[in-house]
Amino acid sequence: TLLYSDLFDYPLTEEEIYKFLIFQKIDKDQFSKLLENKNLPIDRLNNFFFLKGRRKIVKARLMKKKFSLEKLEKAKNIIKFLGLIPTIKLIGISGTLAVMNCKKDDDIDIFVIAENKLVWTTRFFTAIMLIFLGVYRSKNSTANNNKICLNLLLDEDKMQFANYDLFTAHEIVQLLPIFDRDKTYQKFIKANTWINKIFPNFKIINQPLIKKQLNLFDKLFIFICNNLFIEIIFKTAQLFYMKKSITRERLEDDFIGLHPFDYKSYVLRKYNARISKFSLK
Repeated sequence: TLLYSDLFDYPLTEEEIYKFLIFQKIDKDQFSKLLENKNLPIDRLNNFFFLKGRRKIVKARLMKKKFSLEKLEKAKNIIKFLGLIPTIKLIGISGTLAVMNCKKDDDIDIFVIAENKLVWTTRFFTAIMLIFLGVYRSKNSTANNNKICLNLLLDEDKMQFANYDLFTAHEIVQLLPIFDRDKTYQKFIKANTWINKIFPNFKIINQPLIKKQLNLFDKLFIFICNNLFIEIIFKTAQLFYMKKSITRERLEDDFIGLHPFDYKSYVLRKYNARISKFSLK
């Protein structure tokens, strides 16, 4: 668990180690005793545990928490506006901000679940609103501080991830839900109960800050989108605009993943190398 968190320069408290303990269901009192094992290659500073020789990441985490809290308040205000889009069912903060581990110039990653069969419509209106607010991060943008990276959108009927891996499990349990319509966050967690096998000690405690139900206007808007071929029009237009710059992005009817770099493979490759180095396989 510490080998994984160290990839992100992120020391953990005892409570965090317990919650993120990989594949190990264990009694909390027993866990605390095991953590006192002097033969483990770990050190402790105040409330944080880390690998030996990595004491500096404690100060870095505290500094990044300060930056993250500032970004979080800005993100909340932006997400309030995005919640006006009727086809958005859930907006969560993902990536480094979800765990308060942002650098000063980092952007803000958000995760969106859209109304069934309206993923591309949702992306269109979300991007337009972010552009209007002056916070949209484009693919080739260089000034990314506090810009919103619209990197992942799912259809509400396709919320279960197909790949059951450590990286994806972390992204799910660390997701910070901000806006929720029709209890979609609960449905999302229920659709991905496989994460309990990877993190058997973890219990979902995050609750969305903003909760709404579909109203008459929302239903009318969705009805119009579904019956005037709006989704086909917006998908065709966006794919046409993107086609010259598409690399490794995943662009499907019910899934839009806009990461040109396969960060998951990169992280898991480095993690597995460390596991082998410490002979933990």
